[in-house]
Amino acid sequence: MKLRMPRYRFTFFQRQFLSHLFIALLLLIPLAFGFYYFAKHSILYKNKSEELLAAAKVAARALTREERTKAEQQLATYKLLLTERKISIIALDRKGDVVNIPALATTDWRNKALLDRLRKQIFHVQNDAVFLLDSVEGVSASIMVAPKLVRPLGEKDYIYLFALSPVQGFSGIVGGMNRTVLAAGGCFLVLVLAISFWLSRSMSRRVRRLQLATRGIAEGDYAVRLEEKRTDELGDLSRDFNSMAQQLQEASEKLARFEARRQQFMSDVSHELRTPLTSIRGLIEGFRNNLVAPEEQAKYYSIIEKETFRLIRLINELMDMERIRTNQVQLDLEWHRAADILEVVGESLELLAAEKKLRLEVQCADTARIYGDYDRLMQIMINLVKNAIQFSDYGTVRLSAEEQDTHTVLEVADQGRGMTRVQVEQMWDRFYKADPSRVKEKSETGLGLSIVKQLVEAHGGTIEVRSEPGLGTTIRLRLPRAAANADEPQAG
Repeated sequence: MKLRMPRYRFTFFQRQFLSHLFIALLLLIPLAFGFYYFAKHSILYKNKSEELLAAAKVAARALTREERTKAEQQLATYKLLLTERKISIIALDRKGDVVNIPALATTDWRNKALLDRLRKQIFHVQNDAVFLLDSVEGVSASIMVAPKLVRPLGEKDYIYLFALSPVQGFSGIVGGMNRTVLAAGGCFLVLVLAISFWLSRSMSRRVRRLQLATRGIAEGDYAVRLEEKRTDELGDLSRDFNSMAQQLQEASEKLARFEARRQQFMSDVSHELRTPLTSIRGLIEGFRNNLVAPEEQAKYYSIIEKETFRLIRLINELMDMERIRTNQVQLDLEWHRAADILEVVGESLELLAAEKKLRLEVQCADTARIYGDYDRLMQIMINLVKNAIQFSDYGTVRLSAEEQDTHTVLEVADQGRGMTRVQVEQMWDRFYKADPSRVKEKSETGLGLSIVKQLVEAHGGTIEVRSEPGLGTTIRLRLPRAAANADEPQAG
């Protein structure tokens, strides 16, 4: 079985660092070679070749304009400058023989090997075309040559003037230039390495922080956040990550609240079901064991009946809440006179109010209308009025309706006990009872107000509560008219 060696794992830092270094070298090497070539050929060689061509032209001008004797006198004054510049001029005729011009013989390194190399160039060289002679015997350096074809004044044949100069001095200049280029390149490379290391480490740190934050999210820590200072793609990624973490945190908190509510709901339902069932079971045990006197049997039968009705009502309300929550309630939306609904509610609860010596008062214009489901509107108002009666010991419970431009406003106001701010916030919760003692007395389940709020919202409306302890409570409903259709009745 062939064993496979594990592949080397390049880290993000190494990839960034090597990529920066590779790009820097791609830029540095061509620039260094380009500078070297330009400095050597375009500056040093060019200057020297122009100098040689100028020397050849001076000699050619003197020979073509003056007689040999006078021309040599003029060139003699130029000989010192040529010597200082290490320039020598050699003249050859077409046969390759040396033309003796003493004023031009300024070099001490002229030998047969050099003359032979120049003779070979006679039939190939172009006028004013500078060339190099390498590896000349007896000469330690290359020789730059600038040729010039001239015909001296008073002579029939042309001669070749070769202005020569060794490039030995160039080696030192080129060597120094090479050292300078290498030193500058080394400094540049070190600077590039430092900047690349810093940038790569910075990027690697940010990626590492993102990795740790992602790992924290995977482990359930939704509170982790990243800095959002950068304006590049990493900054956008950090902002997107923070947004995702925020949404996950909110979803987690919402799920936790939902789970807590679910557990509380199950506990409340179990408690609400256990209480009447326990009462019924106890009474049945009493009847079975003949512990109930005949004259009290009617009383206990009445209690069993009430607890049974309470169970039925609890189950019906739970089913009603579930249908509303899952949008399974079909609302039969129509226009209704507000006065008709309020008067029916008042008549239905008049006896209940009279038992507590309360007065029900209806205030509503005949033209006021409500757009909604009649049965559900009745259910909403009866629950609200019953709640107002149960928490009032004196005074008046007022029912009113007012039709506005976009909404119909319904109010139920009492002069009862009132509620604190905490009670107002909790009154819509399922199974919440501001006065738990009324559970046995009135067989209440604590679901009525929660159903009211859901039905109002199903109509697209809102509900507001104003209450102060000892001063009473006012509940205001705002049901929209925007859902009304073309069959809206005309006022009057």
